[in-house]
Amino acid sequence: MLRLGSVAAAGVLCPRLEAAPTARSGSGKKGLCITTKSKHWAQRLEAVKAHWFYSWGSNIPQGIPKGIDFTPMIWGYWGNEESIAKAGAAAKAAGIDTLLGFNEPDQKSQANMKLEKALKTWPLLMKTGLRLGSPGCVHPDNDWMKGFMAAAKQRKLRVDFVCVHSYGGANPDALIKRLHTIHKMYGKPIWITEFAVGDWDAKSPEQNRHRPGAVLKFMEKVLPRLEQLDFIERYAWFPAGQNNNALGTSALFDPSGKLTRLGEFYRDF
Repeated sequence: MLRLGSVAAAGVLCPRLEAAPTARSGSGKKGLCITTKSKHWAQRLEAVKAHWFYSWGSNIPQGIPKGIDFTPMIWGYWGNEESIAKAGAAAKAAGIDTLLGFNEPDQKSQANMKLEKALKTWPLLMKTGLRLGSPGCVHPDNDWMKGFMAAAKQRKLRVDFVCVHSYGGANPDALIKRLHTIHKMYGKPIWITEFAVGDWDAKSPEQNRHRPGAVLKFMEKVLPRLEQLDFIERYAWFPAGQNNNALGTSALFDPSGKLTRLGEFYRDF
């Protein structure tokens, strides 16, 4: 899927995160996936009153707003075992207890990992002692993911929850049904680490068949249901820009940084 940027897990910063009471509404499930290469990433987290976020990397960003949790990710693997160990140590030092697995390893333009390589690397993530989210595949029910989860169970590799990416249409019932299917398939809690409404045939934002009003209705119906589902632990909207052909009508911000109507609903939910 389209990315704002790929982040390698090389160097690791170690600031301690400050836990603080927050007036944010909701159960704590609502989050954002956002690159910290963006100039105003911290302000945008605060603007939507996110409870948590991740940035496709293991580095703990400087300047995280108080009361917002950061979850590191091991985006991919290029043979540097020490980088994973350092990421785990930095997370523990900062009071973080969770680590996300590889980003779309089944996608050539993303982590692009053979199944066996991912399985052989997974024990390095386990050594961190952190709670582990599965690799986040393009589709959580494709052959790569099924093969990983089956082999992990056979080899007694620990996977604590399943990461789901979803960029389908504006049908809340279809998404909820699919989440139930994934939960039943793997028997694990779910984090929706990327989701939005997408039209992958659109050649321009104007041609996108999912108009902003339809995406807003989708969000209005689906978020309460995600909150009600016990097996959905967290979810993170993907805040593409309004100029994105496939995802522009799912934008939370306009080009000036002002919240769209969709962004205002996400903020207030």
